Amino acid sequence: MSKHISLYLIAFLLTFTSCNAQNSESKDDSNDSLKVVQSEIDSTNLSADDFPKVDTRKIPPYVELSRDSIKNVLAEKVKNNQPLFVHIFVPLCDNENQGIVPVNKSLGDGQNLRTNLYWGAGYGIKTHFKRLKKWTLLSSQLDVDSIVLERLIFKKKYPNGATVFLVAEAYHGDKMHECLTDYFASLAGKKKEILGVDNDSTKIKAFGEADLIAFNGHNGLMDSYAALFINEDNRMRDAVSIACTSHTYFKRHLNVARAYPLLTTTNLLAPEAYGMEAVIDSWAMLEDGKTIRSKIGAMYHKIHKCGLKGATNLFHTGW
Repeated sequence: MSKHISLYLIAFLLTFTSCNAQNSESKDDSNDSLKVVQSEIDSTNLSADDFPKVDTRKIPPYVELSRDSIKNVLAEKVKNNQPLFVHIFVPLCDNENQGIVPVNKSLGDGQNLRTNLYWGAGYGIKTHFKRLKKWTLLSSQLDVDSIVLERLIFKKKYPNGATVFLVAEAYHGDKMHECLTDYFASLAGKKKEILGVDNDSTKIKAFGEADLIAFNGHNGLMDSYAALFINEDNRMRDAVSIACTSHTYFKRHLNVARAYPLLTTTNLLAPEAYGMEAVIDSWAMLEDGKTIRSKIGAMYHKIHKCGLKGATNLFHTGW
């Protein structure tokens, strides 16, 4: 068992260093502000030429929007016993198709749900949430389409009366571009969907219908482009981006989409599922961004023993 854990930790350390090999500047000027670009091109080979030129006149000016409207909506929903919805986008770790230092073959197999670092491994989204007793797995759907390998739906009730439905989707490791596109399009209200489950009458609000929309995995903007999506429904949504140095890379996309950066990251780190657990638990209790940041920092320190201050400084809330 100890040997297995040691190998697992080494694999994660290799993943952390992968971010150093990437270009540190995003390419917003060459993104399309309106169109979802559907392409079968490997995401790691995309260039500015693969996207139409942006009409900068349509991009709203940078404004650091308040989260007040989001807080009011969430509080009203909990008060009225209306469920809250979370959607997590997980691009599977992929040695072949992502700009990372290769990890163990099974952990870095972007087509293997069972062993993948971000899904089926010990701290992967699926494994971690399935072993949490207070989270109930309502649905598991394999091969959702040519992009998504698996979709999970979980449910949990909280002491303040909140009920949270969580949709988690595992994207093929070579579909980073599509995963980023769906994430930003959802935050902008361009992509929306209502899902159903057999054993619960609740209509599950997914993608842009969700209240909290999260990305968890390798920072694909380091080696791929993603379109800017202008908000389409004048609704703000909470955004979480747990990926290396996501604050720098994701900030402009979130601002254009009118999404609030509830939690982003400032440096290299492990995008492990206990982080999402800490964020969702604090968020569902209607706690503010500073509290959410402190709780994920504490959880990160608990796992990695890297110092509470240092762990907390890996995360950022707000603009």
